[in-house]
Amino acid sequence: MFEAIQHIGYLVDDLATAEAWFAETFGAERIGGGTMQAGFVVPSGGRNAFMRFGDVEVELMQPGDTSALPKSTLVMHHVGYVVADMQKAAAQARARGLKFLAPEPYTNFVGQQVFYLDPATTNGTMIHLTLVPDRGTKRYGNSRIEGIVHAGYRVRDADAAAAWYVDKLGGKVVGGGPSPRGGRIAFVDIGRAQVELIERPDASGMGAEHALDHVGYVTGDLDSDMREFRRRGYAFATDESVVNPVGQRLIYLDTPSSFGARMHLTELPRR
Repeated sequence: MFEAIQHIGYLVDDLATAEAWFAETFGAERIGGGTMQAGFVVPSGGRNAFMRFGDVEVELMQPGDTSALPKSTLVMHHVGYVVADMQKAAAQARARGLKFLAPEPYTNFVGQQVFYLDPATTNGTMIHLTLVPDRGTKRYGNSRIEGIVHAGYRVRDADAAAAWYVDKLGGKVVGGGPSPRGGRIAFVDIGRAQVELIERPDASGMGAEHALDHVGYVTGDLDSDMREFRRRGYAFATDESVVNPVGQRLIYLDTPSSFGARMHLTELPRR
């Protein structure tokens, strides 16, 4: 169903500071943004900015009311998935029992058609379908990041969550097993996009079935990028990379080095 993950959306308490962090860390460039109207997506309205680096995009959103947000922290808000045909994808979603927050998609500040699914039908998570205009082959900034391998979600039950993605989004379970942090994990491909589902040993503290946890960024040379990040003063959560159950080699940035958010650099297995 999905062609790729277009972007991860983050809530931030200060837009300029978050923009500067992505520019410093990944060489990101601001490609657009503006004033967000108050609504279900961001109840207090606010301002946003779209940042691109390599072949990756993030949306940063500073709400009008930032009182509930932690300072200097990226708070994962939504995932935007690319579709090739908006009307066809929307019809498929409706046929599987999903609903949307509006009758029709809207066009955002960078020319993308966006259609938010109703979180009441997506386990409480914010997801939108995205139709992306042709932007040619331009790469942004000096980053070697090649894409987003997956969005990671904490879930109450990995098997039930995986079954939901298969049933509602036409996904395919491609692997899983015990988690190094305890509990279990499952990986589901949805077309050319992927999600990682993380079941902790004790999910009693979760307020919803799903909660955004992390993003995996793809690099073609993990060892080289690890050396470069360390040279620039960034720290990793572990000394060495690990290989997950679907053959992806990865290492997480230490959260003080990643603006309070969980993200990992990932080298995909050779096919």
